[in-house]
Amino acid sequence: MKRVTAHRLRRYGFGALWLGQSLSLVGTQIGTLALSLVAVIHLDAGSDQLGVIRALQYLPFLLFALPLGPLVDRKDRRRLMLVADVARAVLVAAVPLLHVLGLLSLWWLYAVPFVLGVFQALFDSAYLAYVPQLVGRERLTRANRNLQASQSAADLGGPGLGGLVCGAIGAPLALLLDALSFAVSAVTLALIKPFRRTERPAPEAPMPDTPASAAPAPVRQAVATWWREVREGIVFVFRQAELRALAVETAVFNACEQGILVLYTVYAVQELRFSPLLLGLTLAAGGVGALLGTFLSERASRRLGLGRTIVLGSVVGSASFLLVPAAAGGRTAVFAVVCLGFGLAGVATGISNVLQVSLRQMLTPDSLTGRMTASLRFVAYGMVPIGSVLGGVLGSALGLRPGLWLLSAALLFGPLAIVCSPLPGRRTLPDRPPTDGHTKALERS
Repeated sequence: MKRVTAHRLRRYGFGALWLGQSLSLVGTQIGTLALSLVAVIHLDAGSDQLGVIRALQYLPFLLFALPLGPLVDRKDRRRLMLVADVARAVLVAAVPLLHVLGLLSLWWLYAVPFVLGVFQALFDSAYLAYVPQLVGRERLTRANRNLQASQSAADLGGPGLGGLVCGAIGAPLALLLDALSFAVSAVTLALIKPFRRTERPAPEAPMPDTPASAAPAPVRQAVATWWREVREGIVFVFRQAELRALAVETAVFNACEQGILVLYTVYAVQELRFSPLLLGLTLAAGGVGALLGTFLSERASRRLGLGRTIVLGSVVGSASFLLVPAAAGGRTAVFAVVCLGFGLAGVATGISNVLQVSLRQMLTPDSLTGRMTASLRFVAYGMVPIGSVLGGVLGSALGLRPGLWLLSAALLFGPLAIVCSPLPGRRTLPDRPPTDGHTKALERS
């Protein structure tokens, strides 16, 4: 009877989390477009200023992702997510309020995305560490599939919905819907019944007896403790062969993909002569593919094996981008080939992403999940602004199409990290995550 009750509580808790996240993801898509339109329409921002706003959204992942890891492993993850949601709701709602009061300036649009990025980094680290606690490790793949499906659906329909909403009520008011989505997410988190963590970090080793004069200052001791915990997360990721391979592949993919998207937007408009509608449809093909891929992930893993499926998804997802600069002929043929490239990439990465997230969570003990996630988020999102700048530099130096060829070819180096790791031989997820004792042994090896 207790097991049934616990199972129902887990299902209820995940349902609440899933609902809140689905609405929040759609709200974020609306808010991202609305914030850009506020900058352009109401504050006369140029493309360079919009680039700064976008970069500031991801800069906190470079600055704060690693420091937040120990916090996530020490504190209640659900409460951290609640704090992040409430803070983001207030920050987003402040923009239309400042607009109504006549106080809005570009400096506010620089500050708000940056602070939003800080709380986004906190939420992401806590969120990916909380899901295994909430659903149980045995249901991770299905839970991650559903959450990834919501992400893909938001990526697919969110921009179009954002355009409709901004056209109907104006960009400043559309931001209130984004703020409301964060508030709803906070409410759904508050409805989840708290539970005790079954695994906690190992207690710190006692400090040796030292004279009072030789004892470290409290601030210095806190910094030393924090750095030790951050280092444990980094060491765990990069000494574990499969996690290290996934980190390298993700870094290469994110850097090159962001550069490709920067170049493709200009390439499609200036050289392919695509209308905004055709441009949007080619990008939407990737969202359709990703949504399909999330639902194929479990079936593909059962038929091919977990490792082979991740390898296949990584290779196909990277190679598919070569179709973008390769497309030639009439406009219809070029449009079809580009849609095929983005669509195949979406399917392959959708399959691979679900399985990669589940594997990372199952390879990591609960006491290190926050720091593992923070370390990988630092690598993954930290490459986004770097890739964007790289794409612009290559486009200016080599031209748009040669730059696309170079970045699309460079994408293929990412899957090599996975192929050369033990991952291709893995058939299934581990039965259970490693214990803290195993982790300490791994760190010493």
